[in-house]
Amino acid sequence: MLADIKKELINHPDKLKDVLEHFGYCNIVIRPKYISFGRDEKSSKKSIVINLENNEYLYTIDYARNIRKDIFSYIIEQRKVEFIDVLNEVRHALGITDYYDFFDNKGIFGGFYEKIRKRRTNKVNTYDDSILDCYVNCGNIRFLADNISLLSQKFFKIKYDVESQGIVIPIRNQFGQLMGVKERFNYDVPDGEMKYFYAVPCSMSQTLFGYSQNYEFLVDNTIYIFEAEKSCMQCYSYGIRNCVSLGSGSISIQQVKMLLELNPKRIIFLHDVGYGLENIMRNIDMVKNYSRFTEVELGYWSYFGRGYENKVSPSDLGKEWLENILQNEITMIGDEDDEDEL
Repeated sequence: MLADIKKELINHPDKLKDVLEHFGYCNIVIRPKYISFGRDEKSSKKSIVINLENNEYLYTIDYARNIRKDIFSYIIEQRKVEFIDVLNEVRHALGITDYYDFFDNKGIFGGFYEKIRKRRTNKVNTYDDSILDCYVNCGNIRFLADNISLLSQKFFKIKYDVESQGIVIPIRNQFGQLMGVKERFNYDVPDGEMKYFYAVPCSMSQTLFGYSQNYEFLVDNTIYIFEAEKSCMQCYSYGIRNCVSLGSGSISIQQVKMLLELNPKRIIFLHDVGYGLENIMRNIDMVKNYSRFTEVELGYWSYFGRGYENKVSPSDLGKEWLENILQNEITMIGDEDDEDEL
């Protein structure tokens, strides 16, 4: 979907100009093949360029600062705003009320993602953030003891449901819009019984937890994929931002599409201990099927035979242990070790 937004902006450079002006960029000139502009009135008028041809990821080149980033990451970093702020302005500039209806009706999906589009994406319901007002805005000791810092809890807007005694986890779509509310009971739950439930149901297969919050750290980078939402929050506490969570063990077609729109260099699956190699490889094959024309490298956490406790996530083990795992226990597809295991 982000690929379609970028394509729309390239096709309508006047709308891209509106977005740039909103965030304070000056002396914007639209040429047939590129847009040039300056950081402010005092800077060079041509120090920043966006090519309008052969630029599907909408990279912005800031020659003065030797920066090359996609337009969203560039604005986020340089103007110190959030991803959703940029997307909201893009929506305003393009006159979009609902992203899903807009692109489905226009039928502009195509090219590399046409195969994905043929399996139609379900409409994703979104909600105003005001529905979270019924919950208490406070940190949680249980999460704190589970390596989720108070700063991380604040960043992901964790709240508390007094009535159900549940820790509230807002679930957002790739544009940062609220699409559901998940809760974790704030008391010990016997093994095998339900710990989590949805206070506001949503289809997790249509999003990736942490995608909108970590966007600028995911683009053109290695992406670590975990199962549970808490892993992203733990990683934030460790200072690791290039990660997302599936919300389950299996990756969906929509999630694959979202990952590939980030132009990742490597995708590493970090499943919980006990998730079988056959299932891990099924997820990797899913990404392979849609990344044949890219150079993304694929790998996974090879926890097998290392004595880890069942169901533990690598992020549960703490920052130093997780860093060791990322350095020493990742098997890349095509490695000799991988071939031996298979």
